[in-house]
Amino acid sequence: MPVRQRGNSWQVDVRKRGIRFRHTYKTEDQANVMLAKVEDAISLGKALPNPEDCNDGKSMTIATLLRKAGEKYWSDTKKSNLSIIEEVINHVGENVPLSALNLEMLDDLINFWKNKGNSNGTINRKLSVISKSATFASDRGWLAHKPKFEWLKEGKGRMRFVTPEEEADMYRVLTQMGYFQERDIFMFLVDTGMRVGELNNLRFSDLIGNKLPIWETKADHPRTVVLTKRAKDIFVKYKGHLSIPYPRLISHWNHMKCAMGLQHDEQFIPHCLRHTCASRLVQRGVSLLVVQQWLGHKTIAMTMRYSHLCPTNLEEAVKVLEPNVTQAVA
Repeated sequence: MPVRQRGNSWQVDVRKRGIRFRHTYKTEDQANVMLAKVEDAISLGKALPNPEDCNDGKSMTIATLLRKAGEKYWSDTKKSNLSIIEEVINHVGENVPLSALNLEMLDDLINFWKNKGNSNGTINRKLSVISKSATFASDRGWLAHKPKFEWLKEGKGRMRFVTPEEEADMYRVLTQMGYFQERDIFMFLVDTGMRVGELNNLRFSDLIGNKLPIWETKADHPRTVVLTKRAKDIFVKYKGHLSIPYPRLISHWNHMKCAMGLQHDEQFIPHCLRHTCASRLVQRGVSLLVVQQWLGHKTIAMTMRYSHLCPTNLEEAVKVLEPNVTQAVA
């Protein structure tokens, strides 16, 4: 460990790229602050910091850690996680030391989110941001002990699909409102099952025939989607530039939703377009393994949520069990 206790003090001992730094501090937090500075200096090829400069005794804060983790993991991808980070910081404060990240603080955050009306699933997603940030700190020796995260139980819930009639209504309403790009984006999502965030990193030059590779995904597993004629036409029309600012997309989605009389349907959100693509694939006989590859699910367990939609023919199935020769019943 680059930070270790030595009697009543804490020692920072870093050996990296032929560079050695060793110094002792009064508190663990001071040592963690200096460790962060040293590792940043080495990675950037800068001069090592003054060993005596430990922010005038101030410790690394939870806010500092969360923003560091946000910059490393989500600055170019999942912007919503950056909003979660700022929400946590606003609640716990800017100057709370990293050593205060414990079960009691996590319990307080969970209660805060429950009082706001967040679902268990939403709370778990927010906790996962803190958990990954804590792992980030633990791996670098900034956090001596990562607290145990107690995840909330999530119900399976109902997956909302768009019916063919609703899809036609969406197309009509968006056209009448003049939201032509949003209309085309939503139809593209129905046909591809892509996540909204995956639109940000598509490249027109990646299109080969009707096959479109998706290199940057939530699960970090690149995959390829085969485009329908409609999806390909839309992709070519916009030269691959299908991403629009998320606030604008949500605003226009909600305008459309109200015009369709679905303003009270909390599950009618853009992500249901992904469920719609998956449900149509499964209902039309595509195997769950292929659907898993299509959607980019990390495990088949995620895809199994759609298994109840698989077409079945019990009359045909029972024939497999019938004996070849009819036996008389005694």
